[in-house]
Amino acid sequence: MCGRYRLNRFDLLHMGLRTPPLPGFEEFTERPRFNVAPSQRMPIVRANDEGDRELVGAHWGLIPSWTKEPKLKPINARAETVGASGMFRQAFSRRRCLVPADGFYEWRGLKPPKQPFFIHRKDDRPFAFAGLWERWHPPGAEPIDTYTIITTTPNALMAGIHNRMPVILRPDDYDRWLDAAVPIDQIQSLLTPCPDDELEAYPVSSRVNSPKYDDAHCVTRAE
Repeated sequence: MCGRYRLNRFDLLHMGLRTPPLPGFEEFTERPRFNVAPSQRMPIVRANDEGDRELVGAHWGLIPSWTKEPKLKPINARAETVGASGMFRQAFSRRRCLVPADGFYEWRGLKPPKQPFFIHRKDDRPFAFAGLWERWHPPGAEPIDTYTIITTTPNALMAGIHNRMPVILRPDDYDRWLDAAVPIDQIQSLLTPCPDDELEAYPVSSRVNSPKYDDAHCVTRAE
């Protein structure tokens, strides 16, 4: 699974994803985030009706648009079943998004205390997870945008840490991922592990276990 990530380099966000924020977008993105946790509001990139990219805020934990009362808010969707799952099928077909990040965390071990690891690109550049988004209309209240991150089988680096990893899309595939007109079989082929040699992983302290800690110490290499 992917249950924590980092989004630190906001100065590169708009440039790397070629998208300005929508009018009224809250510029909470000016503060570096070192320990993004489920339910928190973060930037995602999606395509509008004209096919242009737009940067918006959404809450991590998907609420399907058709639900009357959200009982589950999944933060991850499995690549192997996302196209067939009743929870994700509509979003996978019509509402795909990019989730900007520049690192993520995973825990090694079957029983506590598990060892957290920080994983990022070797060049430390931002990237984008493959995501899905939905808009839920709660009765008598403003609509809420939410998202989930798709996970896949691990590459060789991640296999020594966990049996899943988030799908990290290649920049050349961003337009195809966001385009709802692209056939699903072509989209499914994008849900593969990131090449081993692009990532680096190292152990960090258990500080990252708690979302109340959100600072650079979360990514400090453990002794």
